[in-house]
Amino acid sequence: MDNNKENIVLWKDSGLFNGTEFLLASCYEHSYPAHFHEEIVIAAFSRGAQRNSVCRRTGIATAGSIMVIHPGEVHTGEAVEREMGWDYCALYPSEQLLLDIAYEPDAGNKSLNFGCQNIHQDIALANTLIAASATLRTCPDTLEKECTLYGVLSAFISRYGFLTTKNSTPAYQRADVSRALEYIHDLYDQNINIKDIADAAEMSEFYFMRLFRASTGMSVHKYLNQIRLNRAKKLLSEGVKATMVAHRVGFFDQSHLNRNFKAQFGITPGKYAESCV
Repeated sequence: MDNNKENIVLWKDSGLFNGTEFLLASCYEHSYPAHFHEEIVIAAFSRGAQRNSVCRRTGIATAGSIMVIHPGEVHTGEAVEREMGWDYCALYPSEQLLLDIAYEPDAGNKSLNFGCQNIHQDIALANTLIAASATLRTCPDTLEKECTLYGVLSAFISRYGFLTTKNSTPAYQRADVSRALEYIHDLYDQNINIKDIADAAEMSEFYFMRLFRASTGMSVHKYLNQIRLNRAKKLLSEGVKATMVAHRVGFFDQSHLNRNFKAQFGITPGKYAESCV
């Protein structure tokens, strides 16, 4: 296989509705390890096939399909056949952005939900998302990009979204590990250990580690790394140099950041920073 075919472009457009992240990718060898996003993931597939697992539910996304992943849902992705790979685009809108677009005056204490099904075969919407992603990547006209993003998110909400009663605690955060999650989010940039985190949750170390994996689908270390990488992306999109970012989010040095960033997102921190606008 020609490794030059691998092409992943991940960027954040800070000028679009307080900042929205996007991805355009052709993947072959790269496989996404277990991870989660703080935003909703809306992906459209145009070629090949991706094998994935979302909250331990396995599936295959093929050309013409739409994938929806809620915030906090742990997922993986890899090619069904490495020689074939897969092409796709992804949008990462915040829950608040989608709520603002879908707002109804009488919505009250409601939130948007997109159901339990992660993969939908929907050629028309997939093609709309793919075309919109190309425009969002290349168009210099801010107003056109705003209208394009609004239009495609409106179409997505209309097709798959519905209002439900708001729940202040995400489904993946069991009450008995919530204090540990708060501890990790507060001290992600420090050299913390299992005992300190378990103490915050008032549990023994090994019981906590077992319960944490059962609740989140990830080890404590992988979860902490995900928080650090999410913060690193934010700083990089704001123009902070990668050498400074590494220490500010808790990685030992730039090579430690580079290795984890490339494994997670398929590109280097420098490439990501260059792509952000």
